[in-house]
Amino acid sequence: MTVPTRIYHRVLVPLDGSEAAEFAIRYGADLANKHNAELMLLHLNYLPVQVGSVHDDDLPNGQTKEAVKKRLDDFQNQLHEAGLHVLTNIIDTRDLRGALLDAVESEHISAIVMSTQGRTNMLHWLFGNQVEQALSNMPVPVMLVRPLYHKIVVPLDGSRWSESAILRAAEIARVHDAELILLHVYQSPVSDYSGQLALAGQQQIADQSFDQIREQLVSLRNRLRREGINAREQLIRGSNPAKIICEYVETEEGTNMVVMSTHGRTGLSRWLVGSVAQRVIKNSRCPVMLVRPDES
Repeated sequence: MTVPTRIYHRVLVPLDGSEAAEFAIRYGADLANKHNAELMLLHLNYLPVQVGSVHDDDLPNGQTKEAVKKRLDDFQNQLHEAGLHVLTNIIDTRDLRGALLDAVESEHISAIVMSTQGRTNMLHWLFGNQVEQALSNMPVPVMLVRPLYHKIVVPLDGSRWSESAILRAAEIARVHDAELILLHVYQSPVSDYSGQLALAGQQQIADQSFDQIREQLVSLRNRLRREGINAREQLIRGSNPAKIICEYVETEEGTNMVVMSTHGRTGLSRWLVGSVAQRVIKNSRCPVMLVRPDES
């Protein structure tokens, strides 16, 4: 009886310390298990160009090498219990792609399984702008996996109750190491919608200037960043919030979820924001989570 030749002997998963990159481990483990192959978890520690700009035991992302090693050891122990033979390594380098290629050759790697996301976009993190060309020239097959959530959009209108969605979105972003985008569709105070807001008792929203909104978004963004969330603000001028939100979600690559407040407290303001939420649910290509202001 002929014994079939193993296709893969050793599967490599490149890591950067983020949960988004670690998302690929389950797929690498599954591939290794099915082919009776070894699994190698490789943490690529990118060194800054300037020598001595970080301490020897610290990584640029704020982690310590000791913490990274412990996390790799934890993964190794868990996968060993599942019956896999797992190797781990940490490489300090200023040439991420070169270090990966060297590891593929020296460790006799048969396949690479990697996330499309990391602390920065994983593909660009490793391969720069010529991603497609670089991948086509890789000496072994590369399996790319996409984490559950890459980018989470939180539509805001300048009100406190719209900000109630930020807490829920931040929780999801933290767990999945996703980017949080604070999106405000700015409507000129002379617009009909602003007039409706005034009638709804939300004159302070209608009166906010573009610069005031931008300052508010930057303040929220900075607060989230201090809490360890990868956040940025996006301010767009327009008169149709629901349409612009859906268009932004459609065109912003990697957006996987919208988290927004359902409505205001009472009256017309509640109807206005509720109608936007309904239209976003109806037309958005990705899941929409609605948060009541009193649930935050």
